[in-house]
Amino acid sequence: MSNKKTRGGVGGAFSYFIKTLIVFIVLPLGIYYAIPHIFDAVAGGAYGDISAQVEELKPYIDKFVFFAIPLVIISIPLGYFPRGDIRKAVFRMAYAVGMVVLLWFVTNGGKFNIMMNDVGLGDVTVSWFSIGLINTTLICVSIGLCLLKGLTGLLEYRVYRDEFNSSKAASG
Repeated sequence: MSNKKTRGGVGGAFSYFIKTLIVFIVLPLGIYYAIPHIFDAVAGGAYGDISAQVEELKPYIDKFVFFAIPLVIISIPLGYFPRGDIRKAVFRMAYAVGMVVLLWFVTNGGKFNIMMNDVGLGDVTVSWFSIGLINTTLICVSIGLCLLKGLTGLLEYRVYRDEFNSSKAASG
């Protein structure tokens, strides 16, 4: 008898789709649009209008969502196909490659720069502010981890292949 975790199907596809949609689209956009409201509620306007500073993050959020859309689409067949099916392994590797592309292009290859103008913190206003993070090593390690995650698709294929074949033979 087949293990429920080995089976994919429409429920698995829907579940993967919803999880990926929430993590890669809804949460980033929700946080982006909630930041000004959170600062107003917590600080009572002590930081001034922070929405102008949050607008500086807009290109990064747009780029993140743009590169996350293929991941949301790939998650559908990733959840649909059962473990042990070569198609699931292929989509798992495609998902890993999509994560690599997302990490590399959103962070500009590890050179993450945010420039803000007229940052107001209470009574103090800074006319120009720049945050530069050069974390190419961190991004490369993260990319390596994403590629290892893709290789788990091949490992999953090999481990569950016999069970997948036996359930396929029993049903067919």
